[in-house]
Amino acid sequence: MKQTRRGFTLVEVMIALVVFAVVSVALVRNTTQSLRQAGMIQEKTVAWWLAENRMSALRMLERSDTNFPSVGVSREVIETGDISWEVETDIEATENDFVRRVVVSVYRESEDISSVELVGFLGRY
Repeated sequence: MKQTRRGFTLVEVMIALVVFAVVSVALVRNTTQSLRQAGMIQEKTVAWWLAENRMSALRMLERSDTNFPSVGVSREVIETGDISWEVETDIEATENDFVRRVVVSVYRESEDISSVELVGFLGRY
């Protein structure tokens, strides 16, 4: 009586490895893209919070003739989460002398394009 050995041939094993390799590459690429997008969303969220904080600080100032924000641009560097951010506050005049337009832009340090730009208005009284 002849015994038959059951098992996989070399060709079947190679085909299975190729299929596994293709699926693995697709999974790694998808995971990398998801991690990159999560990092971008995290950065945008932190930048938005910094812009909101700056705008809120300006809105909380006591309003009077002496401390009404003057027209101009100011920049400050803020360290948050081991990242340096530059917060630029641009205060512009409007048609109404009692209202200022405020543009708060947040940049990662050493970048030219802002991550977030927030526009608001401040009244004198």
